[in-house]
Amino acid sequence: MKNLLTPTLVLSLLVAACGGDAPDAEMPADDGMMMSEQPIGTVTILQPANNGDVTGTTVAVRLSVAGFPIVEAGNMTPGTGHHHLYLDADVSNVTTPVPTVPGSIVHMGNGASEYTFENVSVGPHRLIAVVADGAHVPLQPLVVDTVVFTVH
Repeated sequence: MKNLLTPTLVLSLLVAACGGDAPDAEMPADDGMMMSEQPIGTVTILQPANNGDVTGTTVAVRLSVAGFPIVEAGNMTPGTGHHHLYLDADVSNVTTPVPTVPGSIVHMGNGASEYTFENVSVGPHRLIAVVADGAHVPLQPLVVDTVVFTVH
């Protein structure tokens, strides 16, 4: 009888200990991960307007951010960034520095919030604004906005 009680008691204690603590221990880690997935703020393309029309081949871009400051490229202060624009180009590897492609991918490393594209062809276009750190690597999670517009 003594041999039966000891394994039963040990098994009961193990089940109680494992069953009670495991779910509670995992939940805060999941909740914490979800909260850290939020971007530090937002970027908004104010001009050109989404689904808007632009007359002429000069396209003025105005950007706005909320939740963090825009600084010059090279400034690696956490919680800051600067603008990059993609005109009719796809955002590719977001873990490496944004490339420069004249007329298509533009670095706004001077901390500006306005840029003008010249000689944009007539027709539909897509513009993506991406905020990156001082080394031109997009912030994670991404701080991005996209608009489409038509040049007439």
